[in-house]
Amino acid sequence: MRDVAYVLGEYPVPSQTFVHAELVALRAQGVSVDVIAHKRGPEGVVFGDGPDGQPLEVRHVGLDAGADGAADVATVLSDYRHLHTHFADFGVRVLGPLAARAKRPWSFTAHAYDLFRRDAAVRPEEWAALPDSCLKVVTISRFHKDYIAARGVRPERIAVVPNAARLEALLAGAPAAPTMLRNILAVGRPVAKKGFGVLVQAWARARARAPGLTLTIIGGEGLVAEPPEGLVLTPMLPYAQVLTAMAACDLVVAPSVVAPDGDMDGIPTVLVEAAALRRPVIASLVTGVGDLVCDGVNGLLVPPGDMEALVAALLRLAARPQELARLGTGGPMLAAAHDARRVADLLRAGVFTP
Repeated sequence: MRDVAYVLGEYPVPSQTFVHAELVALRAQGVSVDVIAHKRGPEGVVFGDGPDGQPLEVRHVGLDAGADGAADVATVLSDYRHLHTHFADFGVRVLGPLAARAKRPWSFTAHAYDLFRRDAAVRPEEWAALPDSCLKVVTISRFHKDYIAARGVRPERIAVVPNAARLEALLAGAPAAPTMLRNILAVGRPVAKKGFGVLVQAWARARARAPGLTLTIIGGEGLVAEPPEGLVLTPMLPYAQVLTAMAACDLVVAPSVVAPDGDMDGIPTVLVEAAALRRPVIASLVTGVGDLVCDGVNGLLVPPGDMEALVAALLRLAARPQELARLGTGGPMLAAAHDARRVADLLRAGVFTP
């Protein structure tokens, strides 16, 4: 019998680097872990250079409960000691019933949309109905734990495990912290909660007083019909190119907001990677971001959607190069909690062991 099956809606998914980081770290520690997915992700997805950047093979594709192959899925899952997934809605509504069929214990990691977005979030009656076979509810910050506990889940049943990133190479190869603010970077999917519209307006106002500031948004293609000088909007890029751009910038900004549908960011992985690369950050204080970004240590925190505060933070770091460098230097210490090797330790000791 093998140790753990990660039962996922789709794999690989380019934006879900944290899932791949967990899988690789667990295998490196001798855990026999496989991927079972509802559907296979797009061809050509990689999560960095070298063998560990290659997605794992998907052992079984197709999870439709009640379909002709559903019994076969349960048989496959019964080969594992423990079943785990990412995102609470998928855990409660898909993995839970499959785990019952396979008669195996299970767990899930709750992140962001699955808690906060009104059309997807796990409902109070679903939290109340979690069976004992769901051994742990994993989530990524203290804020998230309190949020879930307030919905009736016993605190001792909730494990805080930060979202994982493969940091060993980033920490070892990180450039020196920047000493002047010129190039600003933001990275993310083009969805409302990322707050890119607020960032573009804040940057334009800051640039009027600090003309040397440029802004690149990876994932922001089409955000502005005719980008002005100094604003670069690209589609999402391969993971290795994102890291290269990050290492070359002077500041990473995550201007998250509360979307109209209630959705919010959890802890954007881009902030973890920026901290590991000694890039100072400016981030909105939403949900669990304060567990990673310590105001005045590795970045500056601003209220979500507060353009005045964001402009002031940009101009502050443009005018204070010594503070910019100090904030960059403070990043690796705080990023270390997200190192995939540490995350794998926490999962093995506190989640996958009965």
